[in-house]
Amino acid sequence: MKQLNGKLWVFKGILFLLMFSGFNLNAQELVQVINEVITVNSTSSLLGYTRNKVQVRLPEKTKSYIYRISVYPKGNAGIDQSLLELLKKVGGAEVALMSSLSDFAIRNNDNLSIDAFIFNNVYDMDNFYSKNENNWSACKTMLNRANSCISVKECLNKDVFFGFRNNNISQGLDVKLEIIALVDSTSTVDYLHSFTINNNSNQELKYFLSPDNINWKEMVLRKGYINSFNIEQEKLFFKIYTDKYKFSSYRLDPSERYKIIWNSSKMIWDLVKY
Repeated sequence: MKQLNGKLWVFKGILFLLMFSGFNLNAQELVQVINEVITVNSTSSLLGYTRNKVQVRLPEKTKSYIYRISVYPKGNAGIDQSLLELLKKVGGAEVALMSSLSDFAIRNNDNLSIDAFIFNNVYDMDNFYSKNENNWSACKTMLNRANSCISVKECLNKDVFFGFRNNNISQGLDVKLEIIALVDSTSTVDYLHSFTINNNSNQELKYFLSPDNINWKEMVLRKGYINSFNIEQEKLFFKIYTDKYKFSSYRLDPSERYKIIWNSSKMIWDLVKY
């Protein structure tokens, strides 16, 4: 994963915030979200860009999803049996229990690879695409990735964003992206919501989070690090103290990026979107 200072800490749960509710294996439905070929040009190409991006809307009640990345020479994307067809032969309940899905990856002898990233907000995806290298972080990073098939539970949101980067000097690439969602029709939660907090200060900081603005949980974040997490609650409250009399408090919006800064005009620790 890439972050401003190359540091990222993924927070997977808070005591009072459950990342996942009950998982009914018998209710797992396989839903195809995308089956698309994305072109990513070589670094020497004069005809296009060496990066590409895709925004994906996940179905309601998605508990996890499976993506398959297949890399081909530009203009030669293969026609293979779809990932959905293969997974349906196994069944949603069995797929949900599988620890590895590597057997579902496309096998070819092209020896091609791509850098792939998953983002949980549009700002990081757009900064990646625009090559603003010091202003994006990824929920998941896959460098020099050949054909693969992987299940993901940590990068969940109403929308997820994929980015691809071609480092090959002369070979343009076609990347076939297939995403199959595992949907639990019995779930009481339609979507998980992502929140990202970056410590932009020069020191370790403590802050507090609450789902109701009443019950608070203390968090610690090292300088230059990010807390990134997905939770069921759509609203989340933030508070940080400068001393026992001064504090900043906000309601956080999902799918936004926040950073803790020193507000020199107010002389307090503060939180801003970026």
